[in-house]
Amino acid sequence: MTMRNRTFTALGALLALSLLGALPAAAQTVQVEASWTAPTEGSPVDHYILQISTDGGPFTTVGSVTGLSYTLTLDVGSTYVARVAGVDAQDRQGPWSEESDPYTPDIGPPGQPGKPMVM
Repeated sequence: MTMRNRTFTALGALLALSLLGALPAAAQTVQVEASWTAPTEGSPVDHYILQISTDGGPFTTVGSVTGLSYTLTLDVGSTYVARVAGVDAQDRQGPWSEESDPYTPDIGPPGQPGKPMVM
């Protein structure tokens, strides 16, 4: 497993994004968990907006998240950058966090082959 820690600022507070590689969901994708900490200033957060950029392209919204983590399915070999913003109960969005460092999923080396049979 590969763990990457990324740091952001959103709503004036420190957020951390962790991308934790898991077993491949398919041959060319992996599931990773994005997580962050809640801001300590401003109005209480009702939910977060999570966005990712793929291979330097524009940010696209992945989803609206009520908790502090979200599982993403990412393509192996593409490079991703993530950011989050908090939204309060009055639907006011705070500033975007700092962007994560680029992350390129890798499924790792081949697994162990079966035991050879000598005949």
